[in-house]
Amino acid sequence: MKSYVTLTDASAELTVLRSRFLSFVYHIEGEEEAAEKLAALRRKYYDATHVCYAYVADERGVTSRFSDDGEPSSTAGAPIMSVIAGGEYKKVLVAVVRYFGGTKLGVGGLVKAYTDAASAAVANASRRTMVYCELYEAETDYNTFGKIRRAAERGGGRITDIGYGDRVRFVIAFPAGDNLLSGLVDLTGGKTEFINRGYRYEDYQM
Repeated sequence: MKSYVTLTDASAELTVLRSRFLSFVYHIEGEEEAAEKLAALRRKYYDATHVCYAYVADERGVTSRFSDDGEPSSTAGAPIMSVIAGGEYKKVLVAVVRYFGGTKLGVGGLVKAYTDAASAAVANASRRTMVYCELYEAETDYNTFGKIRRAAERGGGRITDIGYGDRVRFVIAFPAGDNLLSGLVDLTGGKTEFINRGYRYEDYQM
């Protein structure tokens, strides 16, 4: 099954020898969104000493970047990335805003502070399992919809985008490669048309 784990947005705050570390986790859909999130942080915390970050921008983990933003080399961006890599998270940006408190922390102190700050924000986030799903749209009567829903849930599928009216319109998603559709067609005696709407990653808690 093709899937990846990401995180919900979250934040945390840490103080080390009067330096404040404000950390943020964001789910992102690509590098453009990562840049937008970072620009917004820099505008909001315009007086901060550093805005350091790391991100993995795609579900395969191919596109990744990190920055020390003026801190000594490998004391900020790399430790933040290690937190992301440790959880094998994808499509995630972790940023840490630092206000210098007047006392230098040293290389080891900085690595620990940025690691701890990033870990605190990640601990406040929720894990999301995103599964590559095949989507079908359908419309049916209420009685048949109930049967479809129960069968889908038993088979590992899920119903989304439900619209209630004289009939029920809905989208059914199930992990790509699972042969759930044929069973649903048989269940409805072929009277419900399932229209293929392609593929997408769904927040699909297993």
